[in-house]
Amino acid sequence: MSHAFELPEHFMPARIESIEQVTPQIRVFTLAADPERFSSRAGQWLDLVIPQGGDKPFVGGYSVVSAPRDDGRFQLAIKHADQHAATHYLHTTVREGETVYVTAGQGSFYCEPGMARSVVLLGAGIGVTPLFSVLRAIHAGMPEVYAHLVYSVAHKDEVLFPDELKRMAEADHIDVSLTVTREAEDWLGHTGRISHVLLESLDLPRDALFYFCGSREFIEDMATLLREWGIPEAQLKYEKWW
Repeated sequence: MSHAFELPEHFMPARIESIEQVTPQIRVFTLAADPERFSSRAGQWLDLVIPQGGDKPFVGGYSVVSAPRDDGRFQLAIKHADQHAATHYLHTTVREGETVYVTAGQGSFYCEPGMARSVVLLGAGIGVTPLFSVLRAIHAGMPEVYAHLVYSVAHKDEVLFPDELKRMAEADHIDVSLTVTREAEDWLGHTGRISHVLLESLDLPRDALFYFCGSREFIEDMATLLREWGIPEAQLKYEKWW
């Protein structure tokens, strides 16, 4: 490696093949790594390193938003953040064709065939990214699994992949419920945060695995809400980043 830093052996190069601005604040990056080395389960995250010549590299952790593939390609959906060096660079400076360094997928937050007959996915804002990976995997290859995504955004233009969500929701085994929390005058769907009232109205399966991801406040609120709703701890799937 020609850079003036050494990475652990589990990092591998990944080429940025494409960059797409999909919402005012979110960019989607398609990357390609060695298919013999890269793998990720639906819902997992990875570490990403951006070399900076002789300076300290930028480092970030991001959830994979694509379903698992066997060709080494994967997608990241990243929301702009000025205060995070790696994220700021990815939104302002990086170009298609650049090489970054990534790990394979990590973490215990994932969904695979045989884990459950039904899953409920609760996401807020950019926290929906690992849930999108799970939903895409279920849509593409797990027709025996029922999935219901409950997705909260502040404004309707922040919904990630809205057209794809509509297409996936046409499948018999997938439902999608969106709720907007602010300035929803021209929004005809659900409004407000994810709550007991909303969950009750959706007739969700109580025996499902409940995956939830978002801010620290959202994760703590969902854990409390679901426990109060009578969902056993063994059915709660989430990760703490703090």
